[in-house]
Amino acid sequence: MKYLIFDAGPIISLTMNGMLPIIEKLKGVFDGEFILTPQVKHEVVDRPIKIKKYKLEAIRVRDMIERGVFKMSGDFVPDDKLEREIKRLIKVTNGVLRTAQTGEKIKLIHKGEAACLAFSNLCGGDNVIVIDERTTRMLTESPQNLEKMMEKKLHTPLKAELPLLNELKNFKFIRSAELLFIAYKKGLIPIKKSRDLLDALLYGVKFKGASISSSEIEEMKRLV
Repeated sequence: MKYLIFDAGPIISLTMNGMLPIIEKLKGVFDGEFILTPQVKHEVVDRPIKIKKYKLEAIRVRDMIERGVFKMSGDFVPDDKLEREIKRLIKVTNGVLRTAQTGEKIKLIHKGEAACLAFSNLCGGDNVIVIDERTTRMLTESPQNLEKMMEKKLHTPLKAELPLLNELKNFKFIRSAELLFIAYKKGLIPIKKSRDLLDALLYGVKFKGASISSSEIEEMKRLV
């Protein structure tokens, strides 16, 4: 079984750009399941549905769950088992960086992101995590650069225990920008293809929270 595991950020970014229906179109050409964990569902359905400003979009995501576009992680991994793995991963990742002066732990990931990592570990199938948040990706892809980035962000020297991250090296990630790029190439966007459209799609998610540089976007545009 193949899984695409969604963090909250890409769903919110696609929603803010009017591209939420593209997820359903991508599901139609994907040989596997689109997964939400309870923690991510809380961020994109349970919490915003109580706020009138965000209620409509929360209902739309809930409808996608009810129709099976998204499957809940509990259909494949018991929630209690997922919760135990979330706690373990949070303990590992949030113990990697400490302030040099006081030894205070730096919180690097939240429960929703940890839930995606946890399901990836437990699902027993090929999987990719859809996540726009840069810190979580850097934990596995370039922890040394993460240390430098956090020192600059916090304006304080840090001590790192990078060997703690050895078990996190095998996660695979994709961003909302890459999802839209795939949808564009497959002709799933209901607008006539053009360089202007691709430019608008990629910069749209960049300015709504996707961590992607302008140079990366320009490279993606050159590929088509």
